[in-house]
Amino acid sequence: MSDIVKEATEYRIKQIELAEAKYYKTLIATLDRIEREVISLANRLPTQDGKLIELQSAIAIRPRIKFILEKEYLAWSDTVVRTGFNKQAKRIEKAFKKIGNIPLAFQEITKGDLALIQNLKQQFFTQFKDVSNTFTRKLAEKVYTNTLVGSNFTVLEKELRQTINGIYASADDVEAQKLVSYINRNKFNKSKKAQVDKSIQTLQSKFARDRAGENMKRYAGQILNDSLRDFDATLNFNKSQDAGLTFVKYYGDIIPTTRRICRNVISGVYNKRKNGLFTIDEVNKLWSSTRWKGKKSGNPLIVRGGYNCRHQWSYVNPDWYDEAGELII
Repeated sequence: MSDIVKEATEYRIKQIELAEAKYYKTLIATLDRIEREVISLANRLPTQDGKLIELQSAIAIRPRIKFILEKEYLAWSDTVVRTGFNKQAKRIEKAFKKIGNIPLAFQEITKGDLALIQNLKQQFFTQFKDVSNTFTRKLAEKVYTNTLVGSNFTVLEKELRQTINGIYASADDVEAQKLVSYINRNKFNKSKKAQVDKSIQTLQSKFARDRAGENMKRYAGQILNDSLRDFDATLNFNKSQDAGLTFVKYYGDIIPTTRRICRNVISGVYNKRKNGLFTIDEVNKLWSSTRWKGKKSGNPLIVRGGYNCRHQWSYVNPDWYDEAGELII
């Protein structure tokens, strides 16, 4: 018998991955526009012999940078929150209907669910807005500091580009730009992961680009990842609580970068039952007593393995399983 709980959960996970890839592609285009517009704006700063000279102009540039980020990045963020979240809510509803075996009222999106969805939209949009505010300040500080010390404009240009796009900043070097384009196109192509990793290493070594550091692309990409998955987990958690489902099972792929906590739960290391189910209390105790890199504070049913975690819980009734742990509904 096919496992409809597993199928429904993997459907949710797969659709999140597809949505993330879609929105990441538009994020790249958005940040590239921001990079071009900010550099064009900075190009109008007064210079003498190629060096920045006027603090008043450096101070006055901040509201213009803020306008660019809000016009481009917040418009992109609004699309993710409005369209992306609505579509994922429908997928959760579809998954509940496919599983069935709970009252119809809990299988559908309710008025209470709609209120929660609206609150989650506001919550996550605030996180996106925080990135916009943070990098408005950082970019303005780059302009001010470089003007204060009389840096050459080329120094400021490089810092602005890398503050926005990090390792993926635009470059005059044709080979470097080809690598950046290749990485951006294939970031979510699992079959090309090795080639993508090799391209990143080449950017770091041959072109002296530092992958670490605080750049807008890194933070925006992480919030995109976490917001889609945390939204799904939060709505799924609340609907399941309303339906009285108090047991959970963990789903998702195991890949080389999978955290040990996720790997152990999925592979059955912590199993107390043949069906691999946990009570919510058991999950809370396991998460609170275990440490790992990338762990996030909060409800483990929502934050799961932590930052960039691609796994999800599904809520079930133990009566759905036979003594051998097989699903019988």
